[in-house]
Amino acid sequence: MGLGKTIILIAHDNKVGDLIKLMSKRRDVFEEYRLLATTETGEAIEEALGLEVTHLFSGRRGGELQLCGLICTNTIRAVYFIRDPESNRLDEPDITPFYRACDLNNIPLATNMVSGVALTYWLGRKLNSQTESTEPDKIVATSGG
Repeated sequence: MGLGKTIILIAHDNKVGDLIKLMSKRRDVFEEYRLLATTETGEAIEEALGLEVTHLFSGRRGGELQLCGLICTNTIRAVYFIRDPESNRLDEPDITPFYRACDLNNIPLATNMVSGVALTYWLGRKLNSQTESTEPDKIVATSGG
């Protein structure tokens, strides 16, 4: 996989199923990328979808921090950190470092299912243009008058 062909996938425990559902609907997109995840999320994705996922530490052992550090290496294309805003469990990964790292490095970050769908569409846009027989998107300027 080349530069920028890696996606980070993390989800709070109550949201792993939602992330897997999204991935199953657009499996073609996720197959095109190297997938990195915390142990728990990675194992769930592999079991449910059979996709290869590189596991780093578990979230409870700082895996989210390990993944967060990779954002600064300029090899990450996007981050999915699907969080449960209603969870108050102390062992859930903290998203705060991801906001900062992604913002500083201009990496798109999805934190809920709507932003996850939008990010998946964005990641798959080149796939869509390769499989459709339509002309590439053109930017059309309109003049005011």
